[in-house]
Amino acid sequence: MAEEEHDFIDDLIEIQQDWQAVSNPFGDIAESLMKDPSERKSWDASKYRERPFVNSARCLDVAGEDQSLCTACMDVCPSAAISFKNAKTLMISDDCRKCMLCATVCPTDTIRTRTITQSSIYDRIARAASSFTTCYVTCTRAFARLGRFPYRNEIILPCVGAMRHELWFALLADYVNISVYLPEGICDKCRTTLGEEVLADEIALGEEWAQSAVGLETEEEALEHKLTRAYKRSQFISQALSAGERLVTGTNPALAGAKMIANKLKAHNDQLLRIQKEIEEAVGSKTAQNRMRYLTDGRKLTMAALQHDPGLAESVAFEVPAVDSTRCTACGDCAAVCTPRAIEVTNDGRVRIETSYCMSCAACALVCPEEALEMVRADASELIVVDEESERIAAEKAKAKAEAKRLMEKGKKQLEKVGDALEKLADEDKEQ
Repeated sequence: MAEEEHDFIDDLIEIQQDWQAVSNPFGDIAESLMKDPSERKSWDASKYRERPFVNSARCLDVAGEDQSLCTACMDVCPSAAISFKNAKTLMISDDCRKCMLCATVCPTDTIRTRTITQSSIYDRIARAASSFTTCYVTCTRAFARLGRFPYRNEIILPCVGAMRHELWFALLADYVNISVYLPEGICDKCRTTLGEEVLADEIALGEEWAQSAVGLETEEEALEHKLTRAYKRSQFISQALSAGERLVTGTNPALAGAKMIANKLKAHNDQLLRIQKEIEEAVGSKTAQNRMRYLTDGRKLTMAALQHDPGLAESVAFEVPAVDSTRCTACGDCAAVCTPRAIEVTNDGRVRIETSYCMSCAACALVCPEEALEMVRADASELIVVDEESERIAAEKAKAKAEAKRLMEKGKKQLEKVGDALEKLADEDKEQ
């Protein structure tokens, strides 16, 4: 790996950090030792777990009135906590281990959690990956071995398998400094029996789509907690420029790096909202039968990543149904079972499929009595939405980049002139 640039600003930052270390050599260690041991807070793994809830209206089995149509959540549950109360109600019992594997494998967002969502995990990892040289994703069981509180670049989940491949794809499309921390003896001895299998499959597919790789650490000694150069420079430069203002207004320029990251995350979330709006305007938010469509969290993240890098569409592989019109009788069974409403029978008797909403569950093909539907590879470029705001931002970035390059070239030429002048003076001195 090429050595990172280093200039006088980096030198000043190091001097500042050295001075802070000298002025407070023991940090908070002394204060910690003086505290009553009984008053010290301990790390609580339960804060990183959440019991999922069910929206049965989105369940394929409920929609198709067939409890064997999709059994993904029940197959993956390590405690057999998921079952049907009746034909219309999917339920999760008190035996739930809160591992979230059921939410990971559910194609239609039937099973979800209120706070530990795919979007919230994205924000936490993106914030850490933007601030630190490495962001580590781990589970409560692995982290418990460390016997301390987590650093800001350590993202703790009930199981690493709680992250869907679309989430890994969206993160890897933007960040190359994400690693998983799982020591030996964690997954193979865990009571969340299929956790390792799920996380391996989801990470592998995310890596394949993003054409990038997730790091892996198994030793505590390998974990680093260094802030990125960009983050430190943002804080330092803001502090230098705002010193006078701080005396008057009380602002804290040390928050500049955090503000920069917050703006980045806001831009990402705004993009998700724009994508959904553009899709709804393009194909309609409802079917011909007035049924509301919805985009799953995973699909939103996938589309946002493709907006950022359309070239990745070639590696994004998923399937959608194709219709054999010679067999189709327009019975509507396929549309009835599709809860995201990706497939519908139009008023003129044609079967219409919207790739953006399809989650490749194949339920429509399974229930078709005429076998008129076949799952085929989709063209992921269809997920790239024309986003005028993103195009404007991209154009501005390209313009700024071109201007920066022009100024660098100009500065380089000026330095060359100065160098030539110095060489000329040196030659004149030698002649004298």
